[in-house]
Amino acid sequence: MNTIKTIALSTLSIISVYTAKAQTFKEPVSYKLKNGMNIIISENDRSPKAYSSFTLDAKAFDNKKDGVVELLNAVLNENVNKNTNISFNDNSGKLATASADLDKDLTEMAALIQNATIDQTTFNTAKAKLITSLKAHDYDYDQSVNEASINALTLADVKSFYSQISPEKTFLTIAGDVELSTAKSSAKKAFGNWSKTHEIASTVAK
Repeated sequence: MNTIKTIALSTLSIISVYTAKAQTFKEPVSYKLKNGMNIIISENDRSPKAYSSFTLDAKAFDNKKDGVVELLNAVLNENVNKNTNISFNDNSGKLATASADLDKDLTEMAALIQNATIDQTTFNTAKAKLITSLKAHDYDYDQSVNEASINALTLADVKSFYSQISPEKTFLTIAGDVELSTAKSSAKKAFGNWSKTHEIASTVAK
């Protein structure tokens, strides 16, 4: 199975968690933005919401340190604030929202990804919460993600990994109750201006 279909099916499986309704998806449409970001869109008018998943290309990060993705996710979750439609876990950012709010919420998720605040305070809070989650066994983490691997990571490690993330190394899937033209417009608005050479935003503490 190719990468596009794997990513699409992964997102569709996420949607099934949110709704028990019978799902009939059209064949996914895939293309790239000018900055190289991979976009996958699958329409389904039986879905009650629009869903999106921002996923890293695992092949592009073969040499990453154990647990750094999960710790960056924890940091990003500290950036989310009060928008309960957005969350970060596993290898991706996830969005589940009303179709009418897709444009707004996708733009907000993109801003979080491109301009994350990664300072010592945020890092310490995120790290403590992740370790608490590991101790509670409240999530099925990969075996490489454990207290030892998380405690070994520093703020510099997370910043370094974050700085390596750029659009051509990522996938954005949009699925559910959304028209193709609308999804394309929202994807371009949210991520179209993200440059290939990603640098940590000015909001990141030095």
